[in-house]
Amino acid sequence: MTDRNNKPLVLLLGNYRPSLTLARTFKARGFDVVVSTHGCERLCQYSAAVSSMWDHSPLKLGPARLASELRSFAKLNPELTAIYPVSEEYVRLIAENEPLFEGLPKIVSMDKALIQKCLDKETMLNLARSLDVPTAPFANTNGLSDALQACGGTGGYPKVLRPRDSTQRIDGNKAVYVENEDELSACFDRHGLHNQPLLIQQKFEGKRHNVYFAATSGHATKLLHAVIDRTDKIDGTGLAVEGRTLNAHHAVVEQTKTLLEALDYNGIGCAQFLVNQETGESSFLEINPRIAGNHALPEYKGLDLGWFNFERVFNERVDAKEVIATGGQRYCWTTGDLMGAKVAYLRKEIGLVTLIGWLIKAAVTAVRSDVHMVFDRKDPNPAIQGLWKAVPRIARWRKPLTQTDNNTDYSNNLRRPT
Repeated sequence: MTDRNNKPLVLLLGNYRPSLTLARTFKARGFDVVVSTHGCERLCQYSAAVSSMWDHSPLKLGPARLASELRSFAKLNPELTAIYPVSEEYVRLIAENEPLFEGLPKIVSMDKALIQKCLDKETMLNLARSLDVPTAPFANTNGLSDALQACGGTGGYPKVLRPRDSTQRIDGNKAVYVENEDELSACFDRHGLHNQPLLIQQKFEGKRHNVYFAATSGHATKLLHAVIDRTDKIDGTGLAVEGRTLNAHHAVVEQTKTLLEALDYNGIGCAQFLVNQETGESSFLEINPRIAGNHALPEYKGLDLGWFNFERVFNERVDAKEVIATGGQRYCWTTGDLMGAKVAYLRKEIGLVTLIGWLIKAAVTAVRSDVHMVFDRKDPNPAIQGLWKAVPRIARWRKPLTQTDNNTDYSNNLRRPT
C-alpha cells in the first residue's frame, strides 16, 4: 500500500506504551513497523519508529472479523513478515481462536495451551499452592451469596475482588478492596457484579514486585526483578508509575523459576507478586504470558525480550545467553502519573492539596528516573503528545474537531501517523 523499499514489515497489535518500545526495537533492526490503532494510550502514531497505523474493526465484532481483516492486510502488504500481539486482548483472542488465524504470517506469541493456562487465575493459584509458592487464600465466586460464603472460608476481611477474566475491569479498576460484609454487598450492587465471575482473595499487605523473564523449556535465562513504588491509583491497585530495579536474588525470583519449570515455559512474560516490606513474606498473583506494560524497563537492562520472542517464533532459535539484571535503576511513566492525579481529583478521591503534592512527586520522579516508559531522546514526540493530552487545557482551549469516519470497512484503512 505504501512504498517501503521492500523492507520486512512487522504488525504490532495494540496501541500501548510497550508497542512503542517494540517499534523502536524493530525499527533499529531494519524493519518497517505498523501498529493497530486500538488501545487506550494511543501514542504510537506520533513515533518516528512507526511507519503507519492500521485501523481494524472493534474486537467485539468477533475473532473471525479480525482474522479476515488481517488476511486483507497481508494480501495488500506482501512484505508482512510477522504479526506481534501486544495487549492481552489480542493475545487471548488469537490463542482461543487459533484455527481462524492459520495461513497468516507467523504470529509472535506463546503456545496456545501455555497462554490459556497462565490466564486461568484459579489454575495458576492452585499450581502455586501445589509447589509451595505462597499465595493468599482465594476462591472463585459467581454471585453475591457465593462471595459471602467464600469470605467465611478464606481468612475473613479485608478482601480483594478481581474479575476472573483479566481483560475485564471493575469500574475501570483491575481490583477493588472491601473491608466487611456490608461493603461487599454494596460493591456488588454498585458495580453490577452479580453475574460476573470473580476471584475473591484475602488482602495481602505489600508492594507489587515484577519478575520479567525469558525461558526455554522451563529454564529461565533472562531475569529482571523490579518493585513498584507507586501506581496511578490512590489505593495502589493501578498501573505502575514509579519503581526500582532490584538484584535478582529475592525469594520471588526463585519462586518464578519454580513456576516456569512446572509450566515447561517457552517464551517471555512477567510474574507478579506482593511482598510485605517488613516481614519479607510474599503472595503470588499471576504470570502474564505476553509483553509487559513496562516493557521499556527489561529492554533498557539488556534482556531484549521482544526480539528474543521474535527469534524464537520466526527463526525457531533462541538467544541462550544468560542475562541476570542488576538493581539500582529507577523507572517511571510520567503520562500515567499525571493522568492518575487528574482522574483522582476529578472523581473527588483526593483534594487540591493532595493533587499538588502528587504533581510535584510526579515531576521529581521524572527528573530522577533512569528509564522512562514512553520518553526517548531520539523519539521524543510520543512523550510530548502524551503530556499534552494529560495536562488540562488552559482556559479550556477547544480541541480541534476530529473528522468522523463513517466507513465501517476497516480492512483497507492504513494511514500515515498524524
